Formats: sequence, C-alpha cells, structure tokens
Amino acid sequence: MIARTTLPRRFPGFALLLVTLGTFAAHAPRAHPPVEPSLLSGLAWRNLGPFRGGRISAVSGAIGQPGVFYAGLPAGGVWKTTSAGETWTPMFDAITAASSVGAVEVAPSDPNLIYVGMGDLISGGGINEGNGVYKSVDAGRTWQHLGLDSTKQIPSILVDPHDPNLVMIAAQGDVHKKSESRGVFRSTDGGKTWTRTLYVDDSTGLQKVTWAGDRPDVVLATSVRHYVTPITGPARVPAAAGGGGGGGAGAGGAGPTQTKLFKSTDKGLTWREITGGGLPRLTGRTSVAVAMNTNAQRMFVIGNFGLYRSDDGGTTWRQMDAADRRIANGQGGYNCGVYVDPKNPDVVYTINTSSYKSTDGGNTFTGFKGAPGGDDPQQMWIDPTNGQRILMGLDQGAVVTLDGGATWSSWYNQSTDQIYHITVDNSYPYWVYGSQQDAGAIRTRSRGNLGAVTPLDWNPVSGWEWGTTIPDPLNPNIVYASGLGILKITSPSEQWINVSPNVDPALYGRTTISQPLAFAPWNQHELITGFQFVMATTDGGMHWTKLSPDLGYPKDVTPPPDSVRGRGAPGAPIGGAIQSLALSTVRRGVIWVGTNNGLIKLTKDAGKTWDDVSIPDLPVPGRGDILAIDASHFDPAAAYAAVDFHVTGDYKPYFFRTRDYGKTWTAIVHGLPTDQPSGSFARVIREDTKQAGLLFAGTESGMYVSFDDGDDWQSLQLNLPTTSYRDLVIHGNDLVVGTYGRGIWVLDDYSPLRQITPATMREPVHLFAPGDAMRVRRNVGADTPFPPEVPHALNPPDGAIIYYYLAAPPVGEIALDVLDAGGAVVRHLSGAPVEPVKEAAQPPEPNFWIATPRPLPTAAGTNRVNWDLRAEAPLAIAHTFEINANPGLTPPSPEGPLVPPGVYTLKLSVGGKAYTQNVTVVNDPRSPTRVADLRAQYDLQMKLVAGMRAAWEGYHQVAALRAAVVADTASPLPAAVVAATRAFDSTLAQVGGDPEGGRGGGGGFFGGGARPAPTFVSVNENLVRQINALENGDLAPTPAMQAAYVAGCRDLQTVVTTWTGINGGALAAFNAVLAQNNTKPIAATARTLVAPACAR
Repeated sequence: MIARTTLPRRFPGFALLLVTLGTFAAHAPRAHPPVEPSLLSGLAWRNLGPFRGGRISAVSGAIGQPGVFYAGLPAGGVWKTTSAGETWTPMFDAITAASSVGAVEVAPSDPNLIYVGMGDLISGGGINEGNGVYKSVDAGRTWQHLGLDSTKQIPSILVDPHDPNLVMIAAQGDVHKKSESRGVFRSTDGGKTWTRTLYVDDSTGLQKVTWAGDRPDVVLATSVRHYVTPITGPARVPAAAGGGGGGGAGAGGAGPTQTKLFKSTDKGLTWREITGGGLPRLTGRTSVAVAMNTNAQRMFVIGNFGLYRSDDGGTTWRQMDAADRRIANGQGGYNCGVYVDPKNPDVVYTINTSSYKSTDGGNTFTGFKGAPGGDDPQQMWIDPTNGQRILMGLDQGAVVTLDGGATWSSWYNQSTDQIYHITVDNSYPYWVYGSQQDAGAIRTRSRGNLGAVTPLDWNPVSGWEWGTTIPDPLNPNIVYASGLGILKITSPSEQWINVSPNVDPALYGRTTISQPLAFAPWNQHELITGFQFVMATTDGGMHWTKLSPDLGYPKDVTPPPDSVRGRGAPGAPIGGAIQSLALSTVRRGVIWVGTNNGLIKLTKDAGKTWDDVSIPDLPVPGRGDILAIDASHFDPAAAYAAVDFHVTGDYKPYFFRTRDYGKTWTAIVHGLPTDQPSGSFARVIREDTKQAGLLFAGTESGMYVSFDDGDDWQSLQLNLPTTSYRDLVIHGNDLVVGTYGRGIWVLDDYSPLRQITPATMREPVHLFAPGDAMRVRRNVGADTPFPPEVPHALNPPDGAIIYYYLAAPPVGEIALDVLDAGGAVVRHLSGAPVEPVKEAAQPPEPNFWIATPRPLPTAAGTNRVNWDLRAEAPLAIAHTFEINANPGLTPPSPEGPLVPPGVYTLKLSVGGKAYTQNVTVVNDPRSPTRVADLRAQYDLQMKLVAGMRAAWEGYHQVAALRAAVVADTASPLPAAVVAATRAFDSTLAQVGGDPEGGRGGGGGFFGGGARPAPTFVSVNENLVRQINALENGDLAPTPAMQAAYVAGCRDLQTVVTTWTGINGGALAAFNAVLAQNNTKPIAATARTLVAPACAR
C-alpha cells in the first residue's frame, strides 16, 4: 500500500497532495517556500573545527611570492596561505554550485591568475564531481566560471610558463555515464573557448597532463578507464571466485586496460600514444613527470607496476629500483605521483603511503616525508624556480617546506576535516565526537574555557576513521568506537581494547565500515550495534546477546547459515549488513534497522520478533543504502529514512517517512534540488527532539529544514559552505553537523525554528523565546592569551541568544530591556550608536583585540543579539582591557556583574509597542556554588557598582568645577587671585585625584596598609579592583571581601564629606577672593552627592 494524502502535523494549512512512492514524481513547484527565508536570516552556523586537516586533492604555489600557496579539497573548495602554511583561509566559499576541487594551478607568469578544475579524482564515499573550470584574476578574491561543466572531474591543469592564456586540462568525465566530455581540453584565450585535442573513448578519462617548465612544447598525458557500468539489481554471489579487472573506474587486472601514455610536441595540439621500448603494460592510476634541464628527454611514469624512466623522450624505458616496492603506487593507486626537482634532474620524488626521494635519478630512494601509518601523500608542487620550496597535499592536510623538506609547516591549522559520523555527550560544555577520514576519531568541546575553542579543547580519540564513536551516557570517561571492530576506550588512562563480538571467528559477522552504535533509551547500560543481526551488551562488551536473526536479506530469501559468511550458492543474493539503527525514545523496545542493501527491519519488542518493513518499489532493488533512519521523538509508529543510490548513478535525493510502523512509506523530497554538480543524494535525516514535524536533512551538497514533517523542504544553508553533509545530531537547542570537507559546525540555540508558525510571518514584530542561558564567563584565563594565528574556533555567543523578527526596519527607536523578578531593569540595549570607552581609541595592544560595541540590529528579517548575562557596566573613571583577551572580543574592564540564576524578562520595544519573553539563567553545572551564595556575591558586586558610580560622579563634579575655575580665570589676574586659584585647584585635585596615574589607594587589592588620603579616583580604582577580583569565580563573599568593601565605602564617605565641604565653604572663600578682585564668582555644583551606606 502506498500512502497518498496526509495532513502534516506541523502546518495543517500547508498540506499538499503527496505523490505515490512508486513513481517518485516531483511535486508541482511552489511560488514561495513554506517559511519566508527572512525568518531564518538571523541564524548563523559556527565552525567548530577541529583544526586537523583533511585530504588534499590539488596543490599549487605563486612564483615570486614565497609565502603564497593554494590547496584544493575533495569537498572543501580552495584554501590559501600567505604565510607559508602558518595560517590558511578558504577562498572559494562564494562558489555555491560545487566544492569538489580536482586541480589548482597558478599561472607561472602571473601570481594573481589562478585556474581551478572541479571534481576530485578520488570519490571518497561520494562522487565528488564538479562543474568545470573556474578562474581568478585577483589572487582568489573573486572567481568566474569558464564552462566545461560536463567534464565532471578535472584532476590536472597546465598553464603555459609564459602565456597565462594557454591552458590545458585533463578531464575524467562522468563515472556513471558514458560521455564524450573526456580527454584533454585546450584554450588559448584564458578559458573563454575550449578545444578537445585528445580523446580516447566515451569510457576513458584523462588523469594527468604535465611538461617541463623549460620545454612546454613537450607534453605528457595519461588516461585511465573512468566508467562504472550502472548497477541494475542486487549484488549476487559470482559463479566462481577469482579476480579479473577492468570493470571499475581505474581498474587494472588482466582484462583490457584503458590506461595509456600520450605525448605531444606542439603544446598539446596533437598527440601520439607511447608504447613499447621497455614500457610495461599500463594499468590503473598513473602519474608522469618530465625533468627540466634535460631538453625534455628524461621522463618518468609511475603506477601499480612501479617506476619507469626514459632518457630519450619516451622511446625507451627502464624500471627503476624494481626491488623496492615502496617505489610504486600505494594502496592500489590511492597514492600515486612522481615529481622532479627543477634544477637537478637526478632528484626525484615519489608517492606511496609516505613520500620518497632519490638523488641518483631514481636508482635508489630513501624516505622523504611520512610517519608510521603514513602521511598518505596525494599531491606535490615544487616551485619551478626553487626546488627547496614545496607544497605537499596529504590525507592529513597541506604542508609547506621552504628548506627542501628539513622542516614543514603543520597540518593542525586547517578546518577541512572529512567527518563521517558525529555524536555528543551529556557533559558541559558538551563534547562532539567524530570519525575523520584518514586521521581517526576525534573529539572537540562545543565551547572553550579561554574564550574560544583552542588546541586545548580537542584531542584525538583512539577510534577508527570511518565508524561511529559514541560516549557512554552514564560515564563520560568511557567511549565506544566502531569501524574495524568495536573499541572500548577508557579515560584518563586512554586504554583501548577491541570488545567486538566479531573477535570470535565463529560469529562470522558482516559489517559496514560505518557500523552503527547506539545506547538504548530505555536502558542506558545497554549498548546496541549491528552486524547482519542486532547485538547488545549490558556489561561494556564483555558479553553480547543476539537480538535478531540475519536481517540482511529480503523477506522472500532464506539467509544461509552463518558458517558460510552470508554467501549462498552462485547467483544467490549477497546478504547486506546493518548500516543504521534508530531506537525509539517514545516506546520501549522499538528498534528500526536499515541495511546497506536497501532493507528496513523493525522490532516492537526489543528483538523478540521482527518485521520486514522495507520501502517498496525503490529505483534499484537491493542497491539502496539506508544511510540514516530516525525514530520519531513523538510517535512510536513514525520514522524517517535517508536512502542513497549514488552507486547506481542516481544522484537524486531519496527521503521517506512512515507513520504506521513501516506499513506505508511516503517520499518527502519536495523542495530539494536534484541536479547539483556534486550530487544531491541523501545523507542524513533527523527529527527535532522538541517540536514534532520539524525535520533536518543533509545531502551531498546542502543542508535543509522542513517545518511540515517533510512535505516541503527549504535551505538551511545560511552561512555554511557548500560541501557534503554526512551526519546530524541535536544537543538541547543546538544542531550539530559533520561535513566531509569542512569539519564540524553548530547552529547555536535554533529555538526560533521550533517556534515559527504561519502566523509568525504575518506579524510586524516577533520576539522569540530564547533557550535557557548558561551562566559562564567569557574567558577564565589569567595570563597571556593564545596569539591569533593559533588555530581556534569561536565560542557560542555568551549568555542568552535572543532572536527577534522585524517585518521592516523600525521607523523609531528600538530597545531591549532585561528585567529581574522585581521588574527592575538589569540591562538596557538600544539601536542607538554605542560610544566605545575612550581607552579603545588607543589601547595598549593592537586594536584587533578590542571588541567593538554594536547597537541592536534593525534589518528586516530575523535579527540576533546576545545578552551576556551581565548587568550594566559600572562607571569606571579609567578602563583597561582584560589580559585574558580574544581577537575582536576583548571587552573593556570592568564589566557588569554576572546576574544570579533565575528567570528574567526580555522586553523588546519597537515603534511604541512592547513584546516580552522570559529567559531562564541557569548556573554552570561545573560550579559547586549555591544560588544563595551567587546572590550574595551579586549583591556585594552591586554595592561596589553603586560606590563606583558615586565616586565617578564625584570625580566628574570636581573635574567640572576645576574646568570652570580655569575658564573663568584665564585672563590676566591680580596676584591674589592667581595664588587663590592655584591653592583652590590644588585642593580640588586632592579630592578628585588623577586618572592618569596620580594618587591611588595603596595596600593591595582589598586595601590595608598605610594609605594616603582617598580621592574619588583612588576610591573608584579600589572598587574596580574589588569587583574584578570577585569576577574571577563563583563564591560567597568572604569576611575579608566584605571588610574590604566596607573600608572602600568608608573611604568614599570620607571623600564625599570632604568634597561637600569644598563645594560649600572652600568654594565660598575662593569666590570671596574673586569678588574682592572684581572677578566673576564660580557657581557651586547644584547636585548633591550622596555616599552609599556601608553596611555589610
């Protein structure tokens, strides 16, 4: 049965007729998305790092600019360094059509001109296809598209050393479709027009073009088969075991090969194939190089077959160092490359799992760069004018040497991680765990203690690079990781041991490399995983129990016994393995299982019985990969599935929904793109944990949200770069996404998405209810901060994240007040310009450290502002800037006190109308301090604030009187007046004080010791020191702190009394002298200054 019309649970008014699942027809397009994009405009994703680079697919450098290099990534765009690898910056984020880069080449004659070929040579679990060629003429600031979209993958580009308009590209073409958009394409007008000059056939692509910089007329090119026959049915047991080759893209083996070597002697206009002369039968992936300073006679070709050299321009060849099997492709062609020093043709580099160097023309090699486990180098660029300057692209990132490999820059400064799966724990700040391609498991804090997520806030985890890494919900010091087994990792000892039941060979468990792990919501001691059957442990992996039979076969196929590893007779279907698990949080015992061969199985009784609830009429039965399945958090009968068919050549998205335990499934894809260059296929789907019908989905090229249970989708890309979105997890009010190419991102407090309704779009103003706000300090550091070039991610905005929607910019004033439980205003924010403190104009450190105060935003759409949970900043006579600084975020000191936990009211005033919501401030769970003690601390701080205000007002009263004295006695005066003026000004200075370093209160932060008479400045400074000392932690004020306040308060009373006398009697006496000398008197300060009471 196929479900048709169903009213969405979220927006009943948005119901549409659903098409049948069997046809997968598209909905009629809407005139507008269901939610106006302006309602989402204030939300912003935050990159969390971690800064451990991912695989590099392309490298190049600027000649004549020693620090400038470029790197391309499989799904991460183009990055640039101007500091020889010290820091890297993404340069391609404005290009939203595609992000997979196969080649980057800076014109040798113009360092500002860059060509980029889209589409990575290695698929990396996707297709990583691109959309042709891009060009920049301003060093990467802007880009223009040059066409060749249908080439799909461009792994190599050449730019003439003298003519930047002469360009050649090697095009692979579509791996799943036969195509004539393959071969070598050539342009003589900078990419305006292209001519194909080399073509093998519609199944063979070109993988490499190269020349020697001093003989660009001689060009070498290599081809490889780049076509996989479309899959049309389930995998089946072959008739006989055995190898064979040639079936897949780039395959070798004994069958026909399309790997060929070609040579041109006219800059790529014409070509001839090179064969014989000692050249072996070429198979699989190859790389070639032509040595400079040899008149293009010395050439190298490397592949699975080893390294071969020619010294006569390709006529004859001999194998180099045949006994050293390192000098060949690594990992079946995953690592492949040969390069020659530009000055010395005897210096040769090759690539395997490490890189190797020869100084005798390739006869012998020694290790050049690598490590146990391998750097897995992918690409190398050697400056054609300086062989000491090299950029290497590794599986771990891009690294630079300026001294021929003696020292290298780090790859721990690039947020280009290729993440497969992510999970979070229950700690605060919560940890995000991920499995990272080629680097292993990793975890990073969602928030750092030092004002940013620094290198102190992330670390490797002893898990695999592919699978699931999941923390124990009851013990954050225990983590489990799948991939090649199931590891139990224990901190702080960092011990890790394989506790997988598959260690027992009698089990014969089939797994995917992304083997799922999940803890049962109904029993958090129970860890559940999937092989071809579901298994569970309640004692940390010591013992395992099967919860299901073999679930990897359709219901009409009897699984073979485990002893034959799930493989039946020739022609029988090959059993699948469990790819995804979803455990219901609504009903105990409900488990959904998705397999890598398109099946969905369900139990409602924790495994006692199972039903096959697979989606019917899928495009290619037995070949859909159920990458994600999510059990509804509100309805035990509802679930969502993401199904991937890209291995069949179908790049469209397939998302499904059931509301009846899988009896019927509905395709939910309306609004999703289907034809993005890098693919639009489904990766992950998740339902919100607090709002029914709010769904999130990630595809190979974008992030999406649905407000009506999947009936309609719209972009949630916001500020995200185009990349591959592999996994999603919700933690409280945060949405966390793992990407294959750009690391981990967080949408902090997306509460507005849970509150948007059709009515919201009709309101002129809407104030959204914020999530709970955690009472934490911006930065708890006490000394020198990390320099800005140390890689770091931003922390979430401090305190409460507040969103409000404006249908149009307000005509009048806009203000946001925070009120306490008694209705008193704690903090006032407005749309008026904010005047920075005077010290911000010339701070003692570079200005980039200093936070710029900003008014409330007033743009049409949703705006975001954060209240940092502080009261108004106290009135300080002089300000400093915190030593625990963060670039662009360092506030002036002192700051207002942190408010105690409790419920506060937000009052947004726009156009004379007020809109209110409550926000709950909760204490940092790491703080042991009681709320009563925090209130006592706050009360003392507010007393200090009141004292500071009185001292500030007193100082400015004194300063105003001094200014009046100077102004009114500026002309030549009798000697008596001059003497009286000097004496009176000295009296005023003794009560006012000098903010530029005059007398201050001595005796330490809290007073004590011998001190001179207090002044308004010294009192204000003393109270500043006290409030800053209280700022450093949560505690009930100590008796010494209370005594310090009383002492400071009494000093204030003393100076106020002195000032009152001066403003009265002393001023009258001075005015008498002025009157005696016919000089205009000075008016007394009208406002009476009152010192606060000094009770503890």
